[in-house]
Amino acid sequence: MSKAEVTNDDPLTISYTINDDAQWSDGSEITWRDFENEWKTTNGKDKAYLIAGSTGYEDISSVTKGATDKDVVVEFATPFSDWKSLFSPLYPASQTSTPDQFNNGYKGKVPVSSGPYEITDLNETAGTVTMKPDDNWWGDKPKLDQVIFRSLDGNADVDAYLNKEIDSVLTTTSERFDRVKKVKNSKILASTSAQYTHVDFSSNGLLKDKQLRLAIQHGVNRDALAQVIGGTLPYKLGTLDNHLFLSTDKGYKSNIKPNATFDVEKAKKLLDDDGWKTDGAYRSKGGKQLAIAITIPSGAPVSQQLAQVMQQQLKEIGVKLTLKSVATDDFFEQYVTPGNYDMTIFVWGGTGFHSSSATIYTSGATGQNYGRVSSGAIDKLTKQALSEPDSDKANAIWNKIDKQVWSIGHSMPITAKPALVAQNPKLANYGAFAGAQNIDWTKVGFTK
Repeated sequence: MSKAEVTNDDPLTISYTINDDAQWSDGSEITWRDFENEWKTTNGKDKAYLIAGSTGYEDISSVTKGATDKDVVVEFATPFSDWKSLFSPLYPASQTSTPDQFNNGYKGKVPVSSGPYEITDLNETAGTVTMKPDDNWWGDKPKLDQVIFRSLDGNADVDAYLNKEIDSVLTTTSERFDRVKKVKNSKILASTSAQYTHVDFSSNGLLKDKQLRLAIQHGVNRDALAQVIGGTLPYKLGTLDNHLFLSTDKGYKSNIKPNATFDVEKAKKLLDDDGWKTDGAYRSKGGKQLAIAITIPSGAPVSQQLAQVMQQQLKEIGVKLTLKSVATDDFFEQYVTPGNYDMTIFVWGGTGFHSSSATIYTSGATGQNYGRVSSGAIDKLTKQALSEPDSDKANAIWNKIDKQVWSIGHSMPITAKPALVAQNPKLANYGAFAGAQNIDWTKVGFTK
């Protein structure tokens, strides 16, 4: 964009001016038609388009051409406070205008993109993605001849870094950090992170019972889990007590009272009142043992440690937790996304916009609420927050939502990770970026 600004408050209207030189990797121009197509395919009206969520796009009433093909006028039927989050990433209309293109066009390939580099090889067998400078890129020339990303399970990426096979590796656990902290010809970069580990509940199976989810929230010592994640890192990690704000965000406040405090006796009472009676080491009801499983990807040692700690914690309140380790490649596709689990552990990444995570907590069969745990109150408050242009007022509503999220036992955030990166000391403008910053790939390179 050369410009993007509010040109009318009622109705909310945003005017975009696309850079005159902006074009796709196939040489075609980026125009208002690409914006129009993105709105039409992601606003949720046509269910044939498989979208993660329609937040923001469903509030738009029209996307029209301005003075030229490079001018876009977006008018909202309902005000949307996070309008800056929309049309990013922007996809080419030529590749995503039909449901088949939209749903399948980028599977195993990247036919058209727009950036300083283009994908020249995507090798699923080798687990590598290679990109080289794009001759049609219209911005600053990138400095690298080639970038290769490698997919590596478990701690294989640390092994690859120690063998000088890769130039940068994230080391946010003590086990990984201890292996690289004293390596020669290496440097450590540290920053805050927008990534946080959490425990997700599913409403399938026994955990469709809200009282049981709340009992688990009270029975789990999240501070102990945070220390497992921190280990021997040179930082003490505090718990993250809010689903919607990181602890460094302006609107952050702890909302764990009264539904998520660590309180073993309260957890036991909830289970007693819910009919789960003590029967030996574990509780039972109607002849059925209180046994649930936590699904984790194989080759994720920290997830396994967290699950084992919770296993002991929940035993104290009479809940039997079994570990279910599944293939890493199947973890999301076969288990997390379809909600095929009781409990699971994975990492969410903040983007700086609440709208990007709204569908994690709202109801509906689609979106990012994989456990399908929500309520009408959360849906109603979310709509209010998304249409509130005043950030302080919006933050107050988001905190009301967070209290509701805790009150229904949706999930348990544990802690935000510090970003600790070990890398080649000559690698520049890459590494431990704070919060939700993006990488400027035209600046990444090696010092002489």
